[in-house]
Amino acid sequence: MRTSALMAGFALALLAALAFTPAPAEAQQRERQVEILPAQGILEITPQIRQRFGLFPEFEGFRRARLFLGEPGPLVLELEGERDGRVIRERRELTDAELEALRDTLVEQLGRESTRQVFTQEGRGRLVLGQTLLGLGYHGWAVPVALDLDSAQGAVAAYLITAGAHFYLPYRLTRDRTVTRAHQGFTNYQGSRGIVAGLLIGNALQGDVDEIGGGNRNRGTLAGGVVGGGLGSVAGFMAVDRWSPTQGTADLWGHMGDAGFAAGATLAYIAGPYVSEDVERTGNGFTYTESQRRNRQAGHLMTVAGHGTGLAAGAWLGARRDYTSGNVSALRSATLLGAQTGITLTRIAGVEEERALLSGALAGGLLGIAGGDRLLQPVALDSGEGLLINAAHLAGAALALGATYLIVDDLEDREVLYLSTSTLGSLLGAGLVWRAVSDDARGRSASAPGAGSSGTLGTRGARVEVHPGALLHGWLHSGPERPIPTLLTVRF
Repeated sequence: MRTSALMAGFALALLAALAFTPAPAEAQQRERQVEILPAQGILEITPQIRQRFGLFPEFEGFRRARLFLGEPGPLVLELEGERDGRVIRERRELTDAELEALRDTLVEQLGRESTRQVFTQEGRGRLVLGQTLLGLGYHGWAVPVALDLDSAQGAVAAYLITAGAHFYLPYRLTRDRTVTRAHQGFTNYQGSRGIVAGLLIGNALQGDVDEIGGGNRNRGTLAGGVVGGGLGSVAGFMAVDRWSPTQGTADLWGHMGDAGFAAGATLAYIAGPYVSEDVERTGNGFTYTESQRRNRQAGHLMTVAGHGTGLAAGAWLGARRDYTSGNVSALRSATLLGAQTGITLTRIAGVEEERALLSGALAGGLLGIAGGDRLLQPVALDSGEGLLINAAHLAGAALALGATYLIVDDLEDREVLYLSTSTLGSLLGAGLVWRAVSDDARGRSASAPGAGSSGTLGTRGARVEVHPGALLHGWLHSGPERPIPTLLTVRF
């Protein structure tokens, strides 16, 4: 009897143990959390992301959304919130297509967010100042002349009102607008170049001297500059708003626009419209000979068209790679060096005709842009380093000319010699400084983010030492045994 009771108790305990034993591991469902956007490293959707992108508007009290992958099992999006002080969760099964659609939406929204400009007005002061200076320097006096105001009081009043408007209008219109350094630079650039383009177009639209009085032509030309400057400023600001370039890219647009101006004028001279010719005129019973451009209107239009082509080329080049302001300064030197070299080689070849020399300059400038762009691909120069290259370009030419004048001032063919040595000096100066600062720039790119550049030349490349006192030393020692001054020392 006692044994039977013990057996019955053991059986009941065994049944109870079996009842409370968990199921085998194979029968359990396990889930692991996965990233909602793996490429961007976004693990879950926070309230900030949900509010910014307008996700799950129907879910009240949202706290977070997480994605779980069952093993085995479907993808589950778990929404967690809070209502009446209690945590609630809602689980939604997602197919692969639904998850892909959700991720595409988030990536698209993040892309739009990254390109949206943050509200800033760091460039507003310089923009307003630049427009004010344009008003004081050109528009203020051009408007009364274009309006043909005879009264001195009216002319002064028009000047002051126009100059004041060039402060007030930019100040008022940019009060609630984003104004970056790119806005400031390109707006003022287009405002000044718009004046030049307007002057050319206004002059081209005027008739010949025999058809219209010189005063009327001048008023029409100045009016064109006023209109061109205003439209240029507005177009520059709107272009930055539309394409959101960096400051370096906006500087690139400006440099290529200037190069286009020069190329257009050069082509106009080479093709003939800007070539001067003598024309016989009769006036007041006298016959006289006057020199004038062969086709002034066509030449002006070609120059303006060159500017537009340059801006388009700058936009194309800026879309291919990022440019810094320092890179644009270096590209400017490369362009000028190419033009210098083209003229020098043409002159060395014995060619003296002006159009041939300008052809060499044009070809060299274009090659300089192409070569400079290629050299600048792997580096990102800061603005100071770009200016160092510009300074070395000018200093190299000056030092070479000075040394040539001191040493060989008795040669007959001075023009070719001076042209050659100045070009070589520019190439040497800009090239050595380019080597130094480009090594520094590569060193920064290989170091930790935020590492700055000391700006010292030759820290990782060539070391350049200039001895301006040597010029004075050479001047103080006259006579046949005058020493040759050492103006530049280069250490590698």
